[in-house]
Parts: sequence; C-alpha cells; structure tokens
Amino acid sequence: MKQRFADLAYRRRGLLEKIKAQRMEVAEISRLWQAPVAVLDAGIKTVRFVRSHPGLISGGFAAILSLRGMGIAGLAQKGWRLLFLDPAAITFGLKYLLSVTRSPRQVRNSDAEH
Repeated sequence: MKQRFADLAYRRRGLLEKIKAQRMEVAEISRLWQAPVAVLDAGIKTVRFVRSHPGLISGGFAAILSLRGMGIAGLAQKGWRLLFLDPAAITFGLKYLLSVTRSPRQVRNSDAEH
C-alpha cells in the first residue's frame, strides 16, 4: 500500500510540474496575443458604434464636407457663433459625451435603478 501511495505522489509531482509548464506556456501565448486582440476589440467597438449611430456618423461627414474649405480659423469662428447662438449645443455635446464614455452595461444598470 505504501508503494502505491509513493507512486501516486511521484505521479502527482510530475503532473503538477507539467501543469506549471503548461500555465507558463499559456501565459506566454496570451501575452503575445494581447496587442492584436486589443486592436481587434477596438475595431469591433468602432463597428458597433457606427451601426448604432448612423445618423451621427452621416451628420458628421456632412459637417466635415460643408466646412471643408474654411480652415481652422473659419471653423473656430463658426464654432463660437454656434455656441453663442445656440446654448443647447453645449448641452447636447455634454449628453453625447457622457453617453459615449459610459459602457452599455453601466447604462443598463443605471436604467434598472431608476
């Protein structure tokens, strides 16, 4: 019986060493894949944003095309005029900024609390 326990202990040590080596290998592989997966994740988030806000994207392109020939000074002047003539633009901008910076999970949780 003691020989059987000794054999099991020896086998267990070998398996634990094998597990440790496999963990190190998996950690190395995951470290190598971390940057490409982060880029892929950012691309997926961008595609989801574009699909969920098509009006915002098309409006942004329309604004860029209409302001294309102004230059930076003309764009700044037009921006200041917009802010003074329409203060609601600031409110809309802040609401949009908050909605973009919050994750969908946070939005769902805050909606469930109210």
